[in-house]
Amino acid sequence: MSDKQDRKLDRISHKTEVTARISETSRFVGFGMVAWVFAQHASGAPFAESYLSAFGPIVRVAGVLGVLAILFDYLQYIAAYFSVQQALKNGDDGYAFDHDGMVMKLQKGLFWAKQISAVASALIVVITFSLSINQPLSDVKPPEIDAEEVSG
Repeated sequence: MSDKQDRKLDRISHKTEVTARISETSRFVGFGMVAWVFAQHASGAPFAESYLSAFGPIVRVAGVLGVLAILFDYLQYIAAYFSVQQALKNGDDGYAFDHDGMVMKLQKGLFWAKQISAVASALIVVITFSLSINQPLSDVKPPEIDAEEVSG
């Protein structure tokens, strides 16, 4: 093989590795966002109550986007499966993928949809959490100190 061909194969290998990492990370972010939103809704802690009273609707949007990132990831794998099935039937053309076909376009679209969903969800949580840590927790009262326990 030529040096140019070796570099091309190296770039393809790198792209494959990066794409796999991006998919893994978006899945991780999606699950994390769902867990964050669930934890805030399930908690009776003053922070969670204050956070949700200030940002509840948008936080729920972050949860939905997290679920969509997970769903899009799964659907992308299904589209990839069918894309490979189509390529395996393309023996006359060296088993090449049909990059202009509907299944491949769907696979690529789902890849980008999961990225957008994961990033949007994470940005919502980062922004709302950042804004919420500057707000006082109105329901939190400092602990009362019993003078007898201190002196005693």
